[in-house]
Formats: sequence, C-alpha cells, structure tokens
Amino acid sequence: MVKQATPPAQMQLMRPDPRLRVGVIAGDPLRMLGFQTIFDGHIVIAIVPVAEDDSLDKLDVDVVLVAAQNTSQVFEAISDIRAVHPEMPLLVMSAQQEPEFIERVLRVGAHGYVMANAERPEIEEAIAHVYDRKSWTPLHAGKQTMPADATVQLPVSPEPNAFTERELQVLDLLHSGQSNREIAVSLRIEERTVKSHVARLLKKMGVKNRTALIMQAITRNLVGSPDPR
Repeated sequence: MVKQATPPAQMQLMRPDPRLRVGVIAGDPLRMLGFQTIFDGHIVIAIVPVAEDDSLDKLDVDVVLVAAQNTSQVFEAISDIRAVHPEMPLLVMSAQQEPEFIERVLRVGAHGYVMANAERPEIEEAIAHVYDRKSWTPLHAGKQTMPADATVQLPVSPEPNAFTERELQVLDLLHSGQSNREIAVSLRIEERTVKSHVARLLKKMGVKNRTALIMQAITRNLVGSPDPR
C-alpha cells in the first residue's frame, strides 16, 4: 500500500522558508537552469530540481511542474507522481498545442498545462491556480493556440472586485513578507482587523491561501514585483 504523503499546506508550514516549493522535472539541464534563473530570488516561489533518480515518495514540494521533452515522458511522469502523491498539485509544460493532447494531460491527472514558450507571469499564475486546486490551460492566458470550438473550455478567472485603499495596503505588506501581527503594527490596527482584510482579499481574488493571493496580486500588478525580469 502506498504511504499517504503529507499535505502540501502542512509541509509549507513546517519549513523555515515559507516560499512555495515547486519541484521541476525537466529532462533538459538547460531548461532546468532556465527555471532556476528566472525564479532566482522570487519572493513567493522556490524552484526545487527533481532528478530522474530522486525518490518521489520523499518529494518535499508543494507543486510539481513536469517539463518533459516528449509526450511519452509527460504521461510517464504523471503516472509516477500520481502513484505516490495522488493529491499533489501538478502542472505540465510542453510544446504540444493540440486540444486533444491538453485534454488528455488533464484527464490523466494534471491540474494545469502551459506552453513551453510561456513567460514568467503566465507560469506564476498557472502555479498559483494549480496550487489552489484550480485548472489552468493556454485559454486562461488568452493564447490563440487552441480553436474556439476546442473541447477544453475551462472558464477564465473573473477579474477581482474593486479594492479599498486599506486592502491594497494590506496586500502590499503581505507581499513584503509581513505577518498579520506585523501588518497590524505597521497600520496601527487590530490583528483581527488584518485577518478580516485578508479574508476579504482571498474572496475577491477567488483563492484559498495567502501564497496564491500574493502571486495573483503580482500577476495583476496590484503590488510591485521584486524582480523586474
């Protein structure tokens, strides 16, 4: 019997580094280096290389990104991960753009799919979606890579409601890494008031956790990005 893995949210709380650990499986060393380079110093995401001979049952990550070079590797990686981590948020990156292929990737266990030429903002948002157990496909990013009558027609996340000035202040301080207590001190308000603001922000953004909230705020330009790349 396969041993159940520790839920990603619990693993994240037990670590000294609170960033989201994204385990990357990439057959090409240059592609792995590319991920490490573009996410170097990221305030929310930490890239964790996963080698072919690594033990998947000891995988200490919150999201897995499979960037395989061919289709057989994609489905083999999905099968191997699902056998040990049935609930692990899983994102696939590939150059394939046929709707049938993307639909099959989602059907066999992936939560999301991004094109191999996706830029960092799109990858960030895709990671945020799959970590929050939401689907992501090229359609979400407005890419014209799939015909209008494709079978994979997942809805685009709605735009957030208008934010109050105080909510934007809380967002900015969350982005800087402050805790609820530190935000309360900075804004000279009660900690329970900060919690109420955070709860409303989560609802308006349509996400379930602070990590996804910060990533959504970055990709929607509601806070400044720590890295201009």
